[in-house]
Formats: sequence, structure tokens, C-alpha cells
Amino acid sequence: MDIVHGKELHYKELSLKHRGSGLAFKDLFLGEENTPENYLFTIGRQSAFSSPIHKHTFDQFRYAYRGDVSIAPDLLLREGELCYHPEGVLYGPQLDEGGERDVLVLQFGGASGQGYLSFAQITEGQEKLKESGRFENGKFHPADGGEPMDGYEALWQSYSGRPLKYPAARYHSVIVAKPDNYSWVPLAGSSNAFTRTLGVFTERQTKADMIKIGAEGKIEIPGENAIQLLFVLTGQGKANETSLETESAVRLSPGTGVLLSADHGMELLHFVLPMLHGIGQ
Repeated sequence: MDIVHGKELHYKELSLKHRGSGLAFKDLFLGEENTPENYLFTIGRQSAFSSPIHKHTFDQFRYAYRGDVSIAPDLLLREGELCYHPEGVLYGPQLDEGGERDVLVLQFGGASGQGYLSFAQITEGQEKLKESGRFENGKFHPADGGEPMDGYEALWQSYSGRPLKYPAARYHSVIVAKPDNYSWVPLAGSSNAFTRTLGVFTERQTKADMIKIGAEGKIEIPGENAIQLLFVLTGQGKANETSLETESAVRLSPGTGVLLSADHGMELLHFVLPMLHGIGQ
């Protein structure tokens, strides 16, 4: 089990500029590069942000932690809502202007097994492209006058040395969960603890839920053949004997569980990313 406290971290400006210059992140946890299960779990701070209509070779969750976030011209992710972006599914264009908003972001390899390139890896692609064009409004414009392309596609292609091939879309569109419209369901075997299952997705059975622990409550989160990530939204408590507060994050490796408890109450987001081994066999 690993624990970090987000309040102790500082936002760092993103070196990548393919989505504009108004982005900064404080990374909670990073996965293992060059594995299908690689991931990024981070809090992003957005001021100016834009992207064209695009899609990914990986899965993504966005939780509007503070403020509302643009997903498309007709879709605004309201504070407290969670958006699931499946691999291969188009969304956008996005445009956030003025003010600041904080977004909890989880990007990870999807069920197709194509994995996830880290920011460090695609920064290598950016360095290669510096002399051959420019990034503007989320797109890469070749200096030779060639057809503009999505910024991420250009970076991926530059890093990998081959054209990007998107996985077939498993869903028609992105999916927005409105947690306040869900009921809290008592967790079996717990003491004053409840859950909201926000969704289980694809044959990988990726899961997003919320956990609420009331005063003097506790719940055992069992180990699974999965990477589990938790983020404290409100309150204080403990993971085993380690103190947690708002913006603390917990990482459970496959097979590792944890006892969560709270004296006065705590609410968390919980993500389950099952291992990809065996899928598609």
C-alpha cells in the first residue's frame, strides 16, 4: 500500500503544449511504463484549455473536483460529476476560458491492451517535433504546410515511429455519472459504511464507485487481481493505521487490501483497474 497527501504536493506546469499552456498537475501516482496497465493518477489545474474533437487509445476518468469542466460544446461536467472517456470514443471540442478549475484525472490502458504512454514518453515526441511545426488550439501544424493533425496523435506517432491506430469504440459516447442522484447502499460486512457504484465498464470490468464512512465507521477493502486507487474527497480517517485527509490518495497493488476507518466521517472515490492478462485469449 502506498499513500500520498495531495495537499503537500505542488502544481507543476505541464511541459507538453499540445493542449495549450494553461495546464498544471500534481501527480498522485504513476504506473509502470511499457506495460498494458500503465496509468496516470493526478490532479490537474486548468485555466485556459482547448482541444479539438478527438479520441484516445486509452481509457480516462475525469472528476470535476473544483469548478465545471468542458467536455464538448453541449456538455459541461459540473463540479462533483464523473466522466468516463472510453478508448476509441470521440468527444470535444473542449474550451475552458477564465478562472481556474481542478480536475481529478485517471488515464490508463484500456481493454484493447494498447496501453498508455506517460507524459515523459510523449514529451520525447514533442522534442522531436519542435523543429518541424507548431502546436496551436490542440492541433499540430507541420511547418511544410501539411495537413494539421490532432496534437496527441502527432506526439504518439513521433514517439512510436508509426501511425496511431485507434481501438474500436465499445461505447457510443462518453458517459457522465451524476453521483448526487445515486443512493448510498450499505456495504456488507462494514460498520457504518456505504457505497455508490457509479459504473462497471468493458470486459475488463473497470469500476468506479464512491465510499462513505460515517462516524466511528470502518470497512475492509479486499485485495483483488487489480490496481485499486482511492482519493479522499472530504473528511479525515485512516488507511490501516496511517492518517488520511482531504486530497490524500491510496494505491493498492494487486492482492493488497486495506482497512478504512473514520472517527467523524470520510468520503472517497474508488477506482478498480483489473489486470489485462488473459483478456482476449
